Amino acid sequence: MDTHIDWLSFSLPCSVLIANVSDLYHISKGLLNHLGKEWSNYVYDGTGFDQAAGRPPFRYALGRNDGGIHIFGGGHLESILYEISGRACEGIRSYEDASRFVSPLIEQISRLDVAVDIRSNTRPTAFANDRSHNGFRSITFIRSDTGETVYVGSPKSDRFCRVYRYNPPHPRSETYRVEFVFRRGLAKAATRNLLDAGNFERFVAAAGATWGWQHSDWQPGILTDERLRVPVVTRMNEDTVRWLYTQVAPALRRLVKEEALDLTDWLKFVLEQDEID
Repeated sequence: MDTHIDWLSFSLPCSVLIANVSDLYHISKGLLNHLGKEWSNYVYDGTGFDQAAGRPPFRYALGRNDGGIHIFGGGHLESILYEISGRACEGIRSYEDASRFVSPLIEQISRLDVAVDIRSNTRPTAFANDRSHNGFRSITFIRSDTGETVYVGSPKSDRFCRVYRYNPPHPRSETYRVEFVFRRGLAKAATRNLLDAGNFERFVAAAGATWGWQHSDWQPGILTDERLRVPVVTRMNEDTVRWLYTQVAPALRRLVKEEALDLTDWLKFVLEQDEID
């Protein structure tokens, strides 16, 4: 089993106006220089960048000529998004390099993919169906002329796993990949799990227990029933929290100020509802 990071996305705050792609290039490079030369040299390694297709809500985009890195900025968001895809993750393939690279970025990471390549004749369907539990009820099977993919967990969610294999003559047809994908708030939590694990083996062992893998091919090197400590964070939860702060809090403040509501009694009522339910 060969384990490595295969995708990393992170954002850095930017309060400077980005008026064109030239601004995006220089400002994004300056932000990484401020973070440290290691990060700047990794992204800007001498390979050129060209203008790329933008992606809402960002107005401008840059793509590195090797296709491994994209940078997005401009628009109403005061941040710049950096995406490091598979081919550009080679430099952080070892656990030591990966952990050193992501450590200062935990709170800025918005996507983390950890891939496990397995050399075997097993088909993705056989591997994915051999699970000890159905913690992820959504499962999707896709077959095409080029290969086979199984999604365990919804691809639209913030946490899922895809198991896929290319058919010959693809150069990777002798192996198949088990890839854990974490996005948004769960990407931050997964990164903390990765750093706390101390090595890739312990992390993927916990990930395997989380998804319930029990196929004989799954040999992370560590036996554990411990699952990833990943809080359940959804966009609905995030929207609700935002609503509480932006809508409910001002209304409560006004009612308390007008002495129309006793906040202590109201909080007691809210907490007691959970016991009643």
